[in-house]
Amino acid sequence: MFGYIPTGPFDLTDEETVGVPLVRTKQRAYMIAVWAGPWGAHQFFLGNTPAGLVHWLALSTLVGFPSSMGFWTGLSIALLLNIGMWLFAVYSMAVMDEDDPKLRGQTSSQYVDRMLWVCKISLWGVDFWRKHRDAHEGDTA
Repeated sequence: MFGYIPTGPFDLTDEETVGVPLVRTKQRAYMIAVWAGPWGAHQFFLGNTPAGLVHWLALSTLVGFPSSMGFWTGLSIALLLNIGMWLFAVYSMAVMDEDDPKLRGQTSSQYVDRMLWVCKISLWGVDFWRKHRDAHEGDTA
């Protein structure tokens, strides 16, 4: 999405990451944003806890929209805002520089235990961009 295709192998499976600090890379940040952009898991991955909490606060606020604004109106607005937050998260990770200061260092060893489950509730496949990555690699060969 937005002109960025992860180039490396998929390396965010539970067997490889539980209890292990993850090195912050653009590829991982992008994958997490695609999986769980509205929930802010990518912000926690980048070590930006305040922005991650803002995502959580915004999401929890959207839950009340259907009851406070009328069911269909509130639900429609909540869905549109949620999709907008997700697209912005994916866009911001796609255009981030590979040497961005946020990508320095690594996560705590508990990051996966606390946050990666959020990524698995999305509707996307675990490595849904693989076919695009494989096709992209075929073009350059």
